[in-house]
Amino acid sequence: MRINLTKEQQELFNNNFNKSAYKQAKQVIQEAISKAKTFEDLWNSLNSYERDNGFNDDYSIIYCEVELDRSHMETDSDYVGVDFNIYWNDDTNKGHIETVSLHTSDTPDGEVELICFIHPDTCEITEWCYD
Repeated sequence: MRINLTKEQQELFNNNFNKSAYKQAKQVIQEAISKAKTFEDLWNSLNSYERDNGFNDDYSIIYCEVELDRSHMETDSDYVGVDFNIYWNDDTNKGHIETVSLHTSDTPDGEVELICFIHPDTCEITEWCYD
């Protein structure tokens, strides 16, 4: 589903998202998921990132925050990062990236804010959150 953004929203996204930086971060997360044999393996392999966990029906969830390389972005913000929501099925010992959210401090008060959710594979915006 394509989201229609205002000019200001599109500019904020373009300034704070670089597909190459995202793919680099995603590759590290995807490798950790692929190599993990258990939830604990995955949790421990992500210990260099800010992370939290939760549960949803048949899944254990890891919320993993990764700061993106801003060197090829237009933003002047101090922080741009993505949160990977990783769903892990404890019965099959398999995991996948369910959702990804984009956060930036490119806001009037300089506070880190959630700006949108993006599709983990296509990088298309699936939901705009920042007003």
